[in-house]
Amino acid sequence: MNIKDGYLEEDLFPKIFTEYEERDYGILFYNMKNKDSFDSNHAVIYKDRIHDLSQVLTDIIKFYKEKGSRPIIYQSMLDDNWFDEIKDELTSAGFESWVEDQEYMLQADVNRIIPNPEIVVRKVSEWSGAIENVFVEAEEPWEILVAKKTLAYPKTWMFAASLNGKTIGLLYGHISERACRVDYLLISKKHRKTGAGRALFYNYVEWCRHNGIENVYIWPDGDTPKRIYEEGGYRVVEVRKAGRAVLQLKTEDIIVI
Repeated sequence: MNIKDGYLEEDLFPKIFTEYEERDYGILFYNMKNKDSFDSNHAVIYKDRIHDLSQVLTDIIKFYKEKGSRPIIYQSMLDDNWFDEIKDELTSAGFESWVEDQEYMLQADVNRIIPNPEIVVRKVSEWSGAIENVFVEAEEPWEILVAKKTLAYPKTWMFAASLNGKTIGLLYGHISERACRVDYLLISKKHRKTGAGRALFYNYVEWCRHNGIENVYIWPDGDTPKRIYEEGGYRVVEVRKAGRAVLQLKTEDIIVI
């Protein structure tokens, strides 16, 4: 797999589950019904498309303020460490910005996971109360609308893990013309350390193998998922400097509901 396809997928994947408007300089994602979801509400901007950064930042601020949402900006993953270069300009426009490492993993070894036999994993295609309850028990309710909309996408896949008949974990993602992306690994807080995450990933890796899906990449969101992915045969092949910026709200900007 060309890892640059993964970078592009990181920029564009929110198109699956949220509204957006395209600009010459990038994409403005938004969902006024789910303002707590950062994935659903942020702008992606591209270094080589911008001639007047100040005007771009002004346009982004105006767009999100008119929608009653806090302006958040992501740099394109193609533009490694760019926000570090423009930190002063972002600060002058009222943004707090930072750069964080984002690792990308590709399969480089065999799947060595031995799943807990008490965990039953099945592939699901329809939303249910049991699926929604995992998000509630994981205390991430803002992801419910994201996952529900994602599951309606024709090329989405989702695996559910159950223990004693109760759904306790989910692993889901999608396939685009560029790549197969793992979107989220989620386990109920009441059922962590049961092996649910490892069982889910084991089944996903085997599903990809049996179906000849090779353009797969993963970015680990934390040390625990990374250990699971490594046991499943994946290794870090690239570390990108991902830029993020959030507008610092003034008292008069705070929205009271």
